[in-house]
Amino acid sequence: MLSIKDKGSSPAPLVVSERQAAAMTGLGYRTLQAMRLSGNGPAFVQLSKRRVGYSVAELERWISERSVQSTADATVRSQKGWPAC
Repeated sequence: MLSIKDKGSSPAPLVVSERQAAAMTGLGYRTLQAMRLSGNGPAFVQLSKRRVGYSVAELERWISERSVQSTADATVRSQKGWPAC
């Protein structure tokens, strides 16, 4: 069970900032913004009227979904209508 405090250690964050998400994915934060506007990026969390964050679990899922074994796989994916990364 997830607890707020676990014997002095901080729990892993559920949601990270836009810049933290960019660092985790290796993308620029402006790239994440553009992908969010076009609908091609990972799902985001609207934290307030002006602030968004990204669920760590969603970032992991989004990255995993885009994993390929070879460049041939990546070419096939783009031909099947997958959004560009």
